[in-house]
Amino acid sequence: MNKNDFFVSWFIRDVPRPEGGGGQANCDWDLILSKLQALRHADGSVNLVYDNGEESDYKSLSVHAQNDHYFIVFHDKKNEEDVRRASFDSNIPYGKYEMQGYTWDSRTIFTDYELAYDTFKQFFETKNITSSRIVPY
Repeated sequence: MNKNDFFVSWFIRDVPRPEGGGGQANCDWDLILSKLQALRHADGSVNLVYDNGEESDYKSLSVHAQNDHYFIVFHDKKNEEDVRRASFDSNIPYGKYEMQGYTWDSRTIFTDYELAYDTFKQFFETKNITSSRIVPY
């Protein structure tokens, strides 16, 4: 396998290892997709890191899931400053939503699995996220 500087890790609750948890460097899209699909109706998380050894290029994308509800966080650098962006929908009224033992702003939680898929696909192909639904947070 060619070195691509991506590392995927995952945890899927109630699925035994290695399918339910682990990590792999230089992963391909098929492995990432299989972990996202495993997370689709499960509780857990998938994390994709891009690290080519340059601190200024380090980026990570994660999706957390519980009961078909998802939360995305993207860590990036802009002008050498750490930038955190997260899924957000301003059309949803403010409220609180508990997921994986934490209380989140309900506007950051979504049920559209395709957003998770599209965001991971774009990050893997471009090393960037341009979705208007992933905003500074």
